[in-house]
Amino acid sequence: MCVANLLVFTRSCTFSGRCLRRPGSRRFKMVGGDWMRALVMVMVWAWEWWSGLVFHTTLASDTTSWLLSNDNGSVVLGGTVPGGVYTDLLKANVLSQGDFYYRYNDIDYRWVSQQNWTYSTVLTVNANLLSHERVALIFEGVDTVSEVLVNGALVGTSNNMFVRYLYNVKDHLQVSESNTLKVKFESPVEYAARQYATQAENYVVPPKCVDPAFKGVCHANHIRKMQASFSWDWGPAFPNAGIWKDWRLVGWDSLLVSDIFFSAVPMTQLPQVPDHDLKPSWSVTVKVWCDAAVKTGDAGGSMTLSLGNIYSRKHIVSYTVEDYKALLTFNFTLEEGQVEMWWPNGYGAQPLYQLTVLWANKIESETSSKSVRVGFRTVELNQDFVDPDHEEKGRHYRVRVNNVTMFMKGSNWIPAHVLPEKVTPEYTRHLLKTAADTYQNCIRVWGGGIYESDVFYEAADELGILIWQDSMFACSMYPVNQDFLDTVTQEVETQVRRLQHHPSILLWAGNNENEAALRDNWYGTSSSFEQYHADYILLYVDTVRILTQELDGTRPFVVSSPSNGKESEEEDYIAQNPYSTLYGDVHYYNYLNDAWNGAGIPRTRFASEYGFQSWPSFKTLKEVTIEEDWNRASAMMYHRQHHPGGQEELALQIGLHMHMPPLDGTLKTFQDYLYLGQIHQAMAIKTQTEFYRRGMSELNDNGEGYTSGALYWQLNDIWQGASWASIEYGGRWKMLHYYSKKFFSPVIVSLYHENDDLKVYAVSDLVDDVLDLTLVVDLHRYDQTTQVKSYKKNLTMKAAEAKFVATLNMWKDLDMNSLCQQGLYDEEDVCFVVSRLIAANGSLVAPENFLLFGKPKDAYLPHATVTISTISGPIVTPQSNWTFTVKVRSEAVALFVWLEVDEPGVFSDNGFVMIDEESVIMFYSAEDTTVDALHSSITVKSLTDTYSVETIAKAATENLMLCALHPNDIRNLFV
Repeated sequence: MCVANLLVFTRSCTFSGRCLRRPGSRRFKMVGGDWMRALVMVMVWAWEWWSGLVFHTTLASDTTSWLLSNDNGSVVLGGTVPGGVYTDLLKANVLSQGDFYYRYNDIDYRWVSQQNWTYSTVLTVNANLLSHERVALIFEGVDTVSEVLVNGALVGTSNNMFVRYLYNVKDHLQVSESNTLKVKFESPVEYAARQYATQAENYVVPPKCVDPAFKGVCHANHIRKMQASFSWDWGPAFPNAGIWKDWRLVGWDSLLVSDIFFSAVPMTQLPQVPDHDLKPSWSVTVKVWCDAAVKTGDAGGSMTLSLGNIYSRKHIVSYTVEDYKALLTFNFTLEEGQVEMWWPNGYGAQPLYQLTVLWANKIESETSSKSVRVGFRTVELNQDFVDPDHEEKGRHYRVRVNNVTMFMKGSNWIPAHVLPEKVTPEYTRHLLKTAADTYQNCIRVWGGGIYESDVFYEAADELGILIWQDSMFACSMYPVNQDFLDTVTQEVETQVRRLQHHPSILLWAGNNENEAALRDNWYGTSSSFEQYHADYILLYVDTVRILTQELDGTRPFVVSSPSNGKESEEEDYIAQNPYSTLYGDVHYYNYLNDAWNGAGIPRTRFASEYGFQSWPSFKTLKEVTIEEDWNRASAMMYHRQHHPGGQEELALQIGLHMHMPPLDGTLKTFQDYLYLGQIHQAMAIKTQTEFYRRGMSELNDNGEGYTSGALYWQLNDIWQGASWASIEYGGRWKMLHYYSKKFFSPVIVSLYHENDDLKVYAVSDLVDDVLDLTLVVDLHRYDQTTQVKSYKKNLTMKAAEAKFVATLNMWKDLDMNSLCQQGLYDEEDVCFVVSRLIAANGSLVAPENFLLFGKPKDAYLPHATVTISTISGPIVTPQSNWTFTVKVRSEAVALFVWLEVDEPGVFSDNGFVMIDEESVIMFYSAEDTTVDALHSSITVKSLTDTYSVETIAKAATENLMLCALHPNDIRNLFV
């Protein structure tokens, strides 16, 4: 008996080692698992394994291997598949200057991307393999432009990193131990340049190159690979080449299962409020895409479908093959009470069910199977008019899951490394877990990276994180010649079929910012607008959208982001103002206004991008720099800053609120600069996110409001450089990520200052009303550790509502004119407020929040000596097996108290305002450690630790020249 899967090499086959692994094996969780059915499936897989012929190859040196070589043969070394050229060259010390990200290695290693490279191996093939009707090489991912040769014969080519390639090779193989397989890669840089030049003979498809500040490579839009691998304003250029995903050599006679489509539609109307006892009946559709052994024809067999221990049936089927492809469709009904619904993070559980399909030919001499995990839920992007009687007020842009309207809280995802093979499953899961831990329920996979790994989407399914999935087109015009459209068609087919079954996928999007780029003439396209407009529609509407919707009609498709949604479609897909606040989603960046007061923030329907830069911590940055780099004006810091004008913008924003450390060349002032940048970023995005959450339930006279999502830019980092990320490369939390845990909390109190009034909102994402609450707003002086006045108000919070709850006049209600007097200081510089929302049992319903009326650099703020008094533990908690209690002491109010340790882990709070003499903070270590180890590595600082005589003297001098001397400038000279 022969089986469908005959293969060589699947995972990490290296020059020095052997590899033999069943494809698609993984750990999984079964809901309501039936041990007998699981045992049967294990027996099926075991039978396939032992009855099949599974090969490995052997080199002359009797080692199973790939070889990597360049064109002229000057480099020949062991290669790794899956993997890439850069990684193999570093491993072999051909790249001898250290890690890819060390100092200037992004430039020094650039030569790699300018050469052609070949991966080669030798295959052992026997007569059994060649006896099959079809024998094919299957590559799940090839990066990017290559020729594939078997025994010297060209069997296929590749030109798209995101396409699954299948090459017929039976006629080119021999019964031999010395069949050669070569994958010859062309330089992606040279290929992209050539494609650009060829296209330019007709008309230019811009941009001609990235901004020089990117320190990158030109023409990424002319090659279908990770666009950010040619550089971006937050990352380096490493245009890689290699077989970056699994591959197989397969022989079969009937069908080979490739992908599973899953759709479930509830047969009853779902309520608008979650009912976790509700288990409705579902109409289920399963489609099985198969690779056939013959090009055309009709045949039959059986397909057995199993869904956990809930459903199992063997279907006798007949099918028609067209161009080596077959599609089998099955429909069945699940009765009420059989399955539970899948919910996003914060709204319920995430039950997943193992769906397995098992193909057998008519005589059951050949089988092929595949398993995926699925969830039962519905998704909708509602774009109804906000006011049906006044359509000019625009449309909603709100997400509904299981018929429940939800506010999307989250961030944007970029590649976790510029070389995908460097990203481990553990690191991927860690990053997504840190998002879920901060109450995020939505992540946007940005269109300049990659369609992420299977592990990414599996983790999102488990964590309840909805995925806004961009197609991989970003910030460019793109060609629309037939070859390009053909490879994009293959790309869409590969990725939609691969990902469709994941319950976490919220929507598909056609591109990132290309509607806005065309309308606003980012790349000088206005003189030929009609040409580029037609190209835009041909690519994103007539190709990507139509095919995506044909393959998956179960979820929304939006053409671009930002976009006006349906309104853009009505304006022929390029709206006059793609940033309209009355429709769709908005990307908003403003680095010149005061980012802490919220002025000018658009009251949009959905904020899908917004953010501010900061640098990573010194602990992260020092891994790839040396002492001469540790100055904010150093050549290295400007090299790592890829955002045009980024250093100046960050200095401006820091200087608006805090004293910029002097350029004295000391390590302390450099570390202070990094710290202040993170304060600015955290405060700015806190301000903006709270603004969006306050707008959830309101609509102003212009039709603005009903904001339904806030996804800040960005969650993760690609390297150790200046960026918008809240998590540093390697996983360390920036101050922003600690703040996100508060501003994304299910319930928050949001404070802002308008003229002479303090405005107070209470915002709830909870699905139930909350009764008997007490709002407390305490007025504090910077020079006292107890409040000087307290305001209280009883509240009831309705479910899923942002509610304006109080206006407190600074003079009449808070008595700041008397309580906040201090010499020449303005009252706003003497006092600040802290809010609490307390339940009837005394517990906090929302995290404490604070508002600084004035600028910290002007505050009547005594120097705070913050110390660690004790560390105790460890104890076991749900967060960590090594949880430590850290007691922090200060005799004075301390702003932005920041704790750091060498050990991996997170604190329960950080970057906080300390108003009590002692604060108790938990440290959740990611590994076994001791109290002594923490004592030796822990550091703590607050804002006044960044003050120095030089800083204040400089500020005093500048302000005196401007006739704007502030009393704090003089006071702090004597700190």
